[in-house]
Order: sequence, then structure tokens, then C-alpha cells
Amino acid sequence: MKLSLLASAVFLTAGGFLSAQKVEFSHNGQIKKGTIINNDETKKCKRVFRENFKMSLTGECELSFRNDKNEEEIIILKEGEELNLTILPDKVIPPGTSEIRIEGVQLTARKKQFSEIVIQQEALQNLQSFSIGDVLQQLPGQYVQQFDNTQFKNIVFRTASGPSVTGSGSVPGGDDFGNRAFGVQLMVNDIALSNNENMQSYDSANTGPFGISFNTTTNGGSLMPGQPNYGVDLREIPTENIESIEVVQGVPDAKYGDLTSGLIKVTTTAKASPLRLDASLREGTYQVGLTKGYKINQNNALNASVDYMNSLSDPRTSLVGYDRTNVNLLWSSNKYGFRNKLSASFSTNSSKGKRDPDDVNGMIINVENKSFSLGNNISYFFAQNGKKTIFKSINVDMGISYATQLTERRYWLNQGARPYGTATENDVYYAQYTPPSYENQAFADGKPLNIYTNFSINGIKLTSSKWAHNYSMGANFRYGDNFGKGRYGTAGQFTTITAAGQGSNGMRDFNYRDNVFSSKQYALYIQDNITKVFTNKHIFKANLGLRYDLQNSYSTYSPRVNTSYQMGKFSVRGGFGLTSKAPSLNQIYTSPRYFDFLLGDYRLPGYYSAAIMQTVVTPGDNANLKPSKSWKTEIGVDYKFPFATVNLTAYYNKLIDGFTTMSVHKIMDKAKVDVNISGTNVPTFEVVGTEKFNYLQNRIINGYQSADKGLELMASFKKIEALNLVIGFNASYVETSGQKDDGLYKISAPEIMDKDYQFGIYNDIKNKRSMARASFSFDYHLASSGLIIGLRTDHFLSDRSLTGMNDIYPIGYIKHDGEMQMIPENDRTNPKYQGLFLKPSEEKLSGLYNKTLHNVHLRVTKDFLSGFRLSIYVSNVFNLRAYDEKGSVYGNFTSTSFGGNISYRF
Repeated sequence: MKLSLLASAVFLTAGGFLSAQKVEFSHNGQIKKGTIINNDETKKCKRVFRENFKMSLTGECELSFRNDKNEEEIIILKEGEELNLTILPDKVIPPGTSEIRIEGVQLTARKKQFSEIVIQQEALQNLQSFSIGDVLQQLPGQYVQQFDNTQFKNIVFRTASGPSVTGSGSVPGGDDFGNRAFGVQLMVNDIALSNNENMQSYDSANTGPFGISFNTTTNGGSLMPGQPNYGVDLREIPTENIESIEVVQGVPDAKYGDLTSGLIKVTTTAKASPLRLDASLREGTYQVGLTKGYKINQNNALNASVDYMNSLSDPRTSLVGYDRTNVNLLWSSNKYGFRNKLSASFSTNSSKGKRDPDDVNGMIINVENKSFSLGNNISYFFAQNGKKTIFKSINVDMGISYATQLTERRYWLNQGARPYGTATENDVYYAQYTPPSYENQAFADGKPLNIYTNFSINGIKLTSSKWAHNYSMGANFRYGDNFGKGRYGTAGQFTTITAAGQGSNGMRDFNYRDNVFSSKQYALYIQDNITKVFTNKHIFKANLGLRYDLQNSYSTYSPRVNTSYQMGKFSVRGGFGLTSKAPSLNQIYTSPRYFDFLLGDYRLPGYYSAAIMQTVVTPGDNANLKPSKSWKTEIGVDYKFPFATVNLTAYYNKLIDGFTTMSVHKIMDKAKVDVNISGTNVPTFEVVGTEKFNYLQNRIINGYQSADKGLELMASFKKIEALNLVIGFNASYVETSGQKDDGLYKISAPEIMDKDYQFGIYNDIKNKRSMARASFSFDYHLASSGLIIGLRTDHFLSDRSLTGMNDIYPIGYIKHDGEMQMIPENDRTNPKYQGLFLKPSEEKLSGLYNKTLHNVHLRVTKDFLSGFRLSIYVSNVFNLRAYDEKGSVYGNFTSTSFGGNISYRF
């Protein structure tokens, strides 16, 4: 086979160089051998393939590679300079060859230059992966979680908030975890995936910004469908065609926006490959997939895949389940300086929570989602013709997605006829009654639309002093809207009132199509990635960027800086930057807030039922919500020992203007009514006056701040050739503290009615949490036999949550007439305010206390030359039990489970 054909299959279809490809070349009189590192700067080199396993590169560009001493080197090519390489024949990867039979295949997640961590190819299979949510469990600070695909999956980075301190593997609510999960941006082929338009909640006007909607628990397990305001549901992204995943936990380049916590970049590829059948099974979940890559000609390739997954929370019943179907097409073209990658995807997923036969009043949840997305990546490299130009290439990334989302909740109510509010304007009126016994139904019908575009123009400049500048200028545009029918349901589906003299926050039907306006985000950015190789072989790198965001009319200027200086085997690095995240449609458009007050309930059986209701309407939209922001700072050192490369990073992240809920004190003019009761006739009423009445309503605001500070350690050990053993290690320690901004108070009614005070005002709750985890991976890799035996260990070293830090004494009060009065600090413990004192709550430390826990997981993968590949996975292989010092079960510790995957290449 001619090299030009073979090299096209190896290089061009992947859009760059494969990390496993070995080359040899001569530079400055020295013969160098190494592995090409696949990065953005290297991809910009022009490549010409020749006969006899040779290839030439021309500049201006950088070539990054790892030499045979496992040291990273950079070769900078000037304009007109040519570098000739020889592809080592024994390392050429024929199309369809299993990577498990390659000696240099990457088996663990690896640190890159700054805060990026890359998971490539075989490392994607370290854990049994039904979606990318499973793959990301091998990152520092993460752990192998309890397996349950009926639970919504997202991820948070570099924080102690979340399931780690709730003692549960499920997704928690609350501002702490919610703001961080909401701030994670997922991109596939440089096209942003968005959940900002998801409005599948049933009470966004009265609940917090990170409440949990439409979840249920039965004897068959717990169901939690995809949630608004929590980021993309990672269960929706299968791993079939993924070439690599890059996670940026620190400061991203200026190109990337609408994030505060972290960035996940997924790269898929189209190349010639045989038809592959994959089948996986674990507990109550099975998955089957078909993938085929077609080489249309030397410059074009097409990949097609279909995937189906079915999951039950408990394999013994079918009460709680989740289904997912994905169909993906990916076409890539590379010809005459023009590269194009076109992708199309259709997916459906459903979450079912059926009624438990043993629970007549049990809840039913049905969620049906269908989505279609189209993406295109275009790159054009200008023909130079010996002329120097400022810009070398143009990149355009475009994506559009549209989905239909229908959520249904039903359960049986048998509580007698109750009045409920129906007015949509301020009014006093006769209320309607629910039936004495009926099926309560609530629906949310959403049709989100998302459009993303990015345009950039890029250039490379090599100065006379050999400073290399890879610079770019670009613009982003995001558009989001929701055209759904909205929230609706049966009579009284949201709230009813049991007795006269009571009020409640009610809800009405809310149409998204008519009441939700589109969100628009515009951004401009400039980026310069600088590299300088000094004569002493020290390397300086600096990624400098500035981004301007206009998010729903709010402007943000975001500087982004990453630097590193490499001195042989030792390097030091640091970075800082500002990122921002726009509020979601579900946070901005909540529907009006209705307060329903039952003035009187008059019933004469057999003749009439008359409920006199007063409704006060408050505009509900939060058009003044600003983007939340996060300042990120990190420093780190790297050292290449003869046996391992060690990376240590210290970071401090500060979230400001985070989304939270404020209790708003409201005063209504409660109507005084004169009721006329005459025989069996329906009573009539007349409003004869008003009196003041106090109540509380929630409003979403920018008022939450938190800080995460911690250390992160990664070590990649050199393969022990005598044992064919590859070892990886990571560890992390993080402290998280959060609170509402100064001036935001907690308002609540006294536990015992007080004649002087209707509400007490208190300082809001503060929290402090810490977490320490470590993980080892031991992979026995026998490439010649196509065998991997891997052990993954999780070590829970510390997990603490300090609660009960809130003050029991009031800082103010609200009288029954609505007057608000603050209490001087030196008078807050005065016994005259004893009726407002909260019950003392002892500060409690929860979590693992002083105990540590350890877990071990096994993977065995064997590749057969016949085309079969078999993998066996065992979580908690030693069947360990996890209890804290008080004897309680530690929820983050996964129990023993078995899984398997088999694939066949036809």
C-alpha cells in the first residue's frame, strides 16, 4: 500500500496527528525520535505525504512531540522552512486495528500544559462507560459512583459541594451545588451544547433557582429526569465516536464563554473503520450500538452510528426506567486547504416512573424528549504563494438544536373538595372547588431552540528573535428560546387552601410561546498563544486572552492569562481569569406570582358551596438577573522524574453574583367582606374595607457568593517494562464556603405566634465543607496479546460538612402592620425578643469524621484477532462495606456490581 493512501487514513481523517504515531526526523543536525502530540498548534502545520513512509511539514507553525526519553519538545518552523519526517513503519496504525495492541496507547487521563486534562481513546474505557458522565469519574476529585442511569447526571469541578457531603449519590438541590453544576460548559467539536432553554419545571415562580422538579421514589427505585438550571444531562452523550475528551478545570482560552466552573471539550472523528457491534450489560442496564466508518475517497470520510440504552433502577421491577436512542452521522472533508466536519444527530430519551401496585396514591412521572441537532466546523487555510500575510486561516463553527420536551406528573388525591385560586389579576371573587376525589395532573411542554455560532480568523507570527505567536480574533453568538405550550394541568394542580383565613402562593397555567422572549449572547475575543524556546532549551509559554460578553444586555470584560516556564525537567505555571454565566430562561421567565387568600368558605350540603377568594398578582419575571461571575486563580509546578511526571496545582476560585432565592416581604390590602347569607341561596358578599396583611414571596436574584480553595496532584508513571505495568495517581483536597451577600436576610415566622411580631429577620445560613480524595490506577498492558488488566482504587480520605453555624438571634422583625424594624447588634439577645429566638442548633460535623474509606474496582479487557473484544468490569471487587464513625452508611461508596462489554468488528 502506498504511504500517501495509508497516511491519509491515519492523519487526515482525524483532523490532526494521532498521539500514538511515532516519527523520526533530523533537526539542527540531531536525529530525533518521538511521538507527535496532537494539539491545535501542531495541526496548523501544512502536511505533504510522500512515498517510502515520508512526510514533510512547512510553517509557520509549531511541532510538539514527546521524545524517546518521555520529554516534551517543541520545534518552531519559520515561513518557508521545511521539516522532513519519516513515519516508523512498525508503528503505522492500519484502519480498524484495535488500539489495545499498540504499545504507546494512553491508558489514563493525562495533564496537558496548564489546567487541561485529556482522556483519549483507550482511557475512555477505563470505566464501563454508558455516557461521558461515566468517563469523567476518573478525573481528580471524582470517584466511581453508585451506578444508576435513572438519575440525572451532571458534574462539578474543584469543589466540596454536592453529593460528596450529602451522603447520597443523587443530585442535590441548593445554591452551592447548583451554581457550580450550572456553570459547566459542554462542547462537542467546538459547538456549545446548551441546557439554558430547558423549562421543564412546575413551580419556578416560587421555588429556588436550583430546585428539583418531577422526581419520584417508589419501591422500584428513584427517578430524577433531566433538570433545568443544572447544565447538560451527561447521560445523553454516548461515547461511541469520541476520539478524546479535554477538561479545563482552570482558566480557559478567551474563545470559550458562558461558564463559571469548567469546560468539557469532546472531539469526535470520522475515519474508515469496519462495522462494529457493541453490547454492554450492567445490573438493570443494557446498551447496544452499531458504528461504521466509510472512506469515500482520499479526502472524504463518513461515520454513522446508532445507539440504544435501556436502564432500570431495580432490575427486579420495571417501575422506574430510562431509555435513550441516538443516531449520529459525521462527515469530514479535507482538500486544498479546506476542512469541513458536518455532523447531524437525532436522539430520544424517556424517563418512566410507573405507579407502584402496592401504592394506590403513588405518583406517575412520564418524560419524553426528542431532539435534533446539526453542526458544522469549517476551516480554510490561505494559500501563501510565498507572500507573508497577517492571518493564515479562518474557522467557522455553527450549530443548531431543537427539541420537544413533554413532562407529565399524575397522582390520585382523595381529600375532599377544596377551594383554589383562578384569577389572573388582582380581584375578590368566588373561587372554584376541586372534586372530592380526582387525579391531579401537571404538565410541562417545552420546545427549546438553541443556535450557536463562532467565527475566528487566525494567524502565526515568528519574530526575528524566535518568539512564536499563535493569535486569533473571533466572535461568538448564542440564541435561545422556548416555543412550548408551557405549564398546565388539572383543577388545583398546584395548590389548594384548607381553611378560611389562610393564604398560599398559587400558580396558573403559563404559556412559554407567548410569554418567554429569546435570550441572546454576543461575544468578541482576542487570543495570543506565545511560545519562546531559549538557547538553553528553556521554554516559555503564555496564553493571553481578552473576552467581551454582552449577555442579555449585561456587559462583562474577561481577561484570561495562563503562563508556564519550563526549565528542563522542572516547570512552573500560573493563571488567572474571569468567566461569566448567563441566567437560564427558566430563571428569568418564571410566570407571575399569585398569592391566594381565602376570605371565607361557606357550604350548605345539597345547596351551595361558596368560597370567597382574594388574589394579589406580582410580576414574576426576573429580567434584571445578571450573569454570575467567577474569578479563577491557580499556580502549579511540574517535575519529570526518571520514573514519573508529577503535577501539583493550587487554586482559588471565587464565585460572585451567583443565583439564589430571596424571601421578599409583601404587604397586601386584605379585603374585609360583608357576607349576606339568606336561606338556601348562594351567599353574596360586599367589600367594605381593607386591612394590612403580611406574607412572603420568593424571588431569584444575584446574591450568592462562594469560594473554593484546594490542591490537586497528578502523577503519570513511566511504564514498568519488566511488568508491563502502567501506574497513574491523582489526589485532591478542597475547602468550600458559601453564603448569601451582605444585606440578604432570612425572614421566617416565629414557631409560636407572637402578638408583637409576625416575622423575624435573621442572618442567613453559612456553610463550610471540605473533601480529600485520592485514586490509583494499575494497568497491566500486554500489547502483543491484546490484554489489559486494570485496578482502580478510590480513597475517601476526608469528607466533612459543618452545619448549624447560623445565629439563633434575630437582627430585626416585622410587625403585623407591616412595619420593619432592625435590632441594634448589642440588643439582639435581649429577652424581650425571646419569642423570635430560634431553637439552638448545635454545630454538627457530618460526613466521614476522622475515618477513611477505600474501594477497589477491576477491569479486564481482551482483544481477539478474530475481531472480538471482551471487557469485564467489577465495581467494589472485594465487596467492601462503607460506614462512618457513627455506623451510618456512607452514600458515596459504590456497592459491588458486575458489568460486561463485548464488541465485534466485522
